Amino acid sequence: MTKYYSSSSYFIFEAIFASIILCLIGYGLFSATTSIFLKTTTICFTLLILVSIALYLRNIVFSIFFEETEIIIDFHLKKQKTRIQYSDLVEIKYISVQKAPDMNRIYFKTNKSRKSKKFQAVSINDEFVEFYNWLKTKNPKIKVSLTPPDHYLNELLFGPKYRKFIKKTL
Repeated sequence: MTKYYSSSSYFIFEAIFASIILCLIGYGLFSATTSIFLKTTTICFTLLILVSIALYLRNIVFSIFFEETEIIIDFHLKKQKTRIQYSDLVEIKYISVQKAPDMNRIYFKTNKSRKSKKFQAVSINDEFVEFYNWLKTKNPKIKVSLTPPDHYLNELLFGPKYRKFIKKTL
C-alpha cells in the first residue's frame, strides 16, 4: 500500500521548452546562412542536442512511491523500476525557494556508490514534519536538511534553538 507519492514529471515541460528554443535558434541559424556546410552543421548540432536532451530526460522523469516496506522509483520513459530499502536511505533534503515548486532530494546507498534523486515535494510545509517522522520509523538513522537554512520548518523539526550562534568578540 502506498503511503506517500511524488513525481518528477515537471521536468518534461522544461525539456519541451528548451527543445522549442533550440529548434528556433537552429532554424534562425539555418535560414541566415547560405553555406551548405554551415546548414548541415546546424542541423546535425541541433539534432545531437535534441537527442541528448531526450536521453537525459529518460533518467530524470519518474514517479516515486513510499510503500510500507520499500521505496519504488518507476521511470516513465525507460519502463524500469528501482526498489530501495529504507535501510539504504541516507538523507532527505527539503528545498523551498521562492517562485519554484518545493522539492525533495533523497540520498541512498547502492552496491557501488551513493546516489540521489530529486523530485517534487512529497508533502509541503507542515506535512513534511509528519512525513519525516514516518520515515524515521522506517530508518532511525536518516538525516534531514532544509534549504534555505532559515526556513521555519527547522524550528518545527529541531526545536526553537536549532541555530548555532557563534559569538565573535574583538
